[in-house]
Amino acid sequence: MAVSIFSVLAAMSMSAYDQITARADFSSVLANLVTSVRQTRSEAAGRGVATAFIIDTRNNRWWSVEAPTGWTLAAFDPTNPGKLIASDSFPTGSGQAVFGPSAGYGTALPAPFGTVPVVPAQSPTYPFCSFCDRFSGMGAILFQPNGSASFAGSLPAGQAQGQQFTVQSVADGRTVLLAIIGRTGIMETFDR
Repeated sequence: MAVSIFSVLAAMSMSAYDQITARADFSSVLANLVTSVRQTRSEAAGRGVATAFIIDTRNNRWWSVEAPTGWTLAAFDPTNPGKLIASDSFPTGSGQAVFGPSAGYGTALPAPFGTVPVVPAQSPTYPFCSFCDRFSGMGAILFQPNGSASFAGSLPAGQAQGQQFTVQSVADGRTVLLAIIGRTGIMETFDR
């Protein structure tokens, strides 16, 4: 009897440990992604030239590059990205993260992010990346030296004051949305 109780407790503690580890891994990956976006915005001001944060939702990777006048997402080559600031991809494993989920965040955001498209009634191209191209899965946030942001890819109809993308933990379904306001380039994360 004592052995069976010990076995059950051991199995429960291993499961809890795996969940804690997966959550910590996801938080680390998410922190790296958020830091990369903020660094991209900061580098635009520091370098005095526009920068772009490019995401590839199909291959779960991103780049941060200088985006001088004439830069376009259509001409971006992942194998030769130009003046690279940062790049990374989501690792695989127990804390695996992906762009998504396919249904998106699903909850309207509070002010001043209320017009950022996150729910189907707002008609985003991708529920989990409102500015990404639905065919290629690519999108870019372009930061200007003054801190403002614009977006490249495929934009939804309407006049949203900003755009968003979401990241999901495969291990526990946790979804985090990163919203960016165009006029100011201010970014906020929302976690569910």
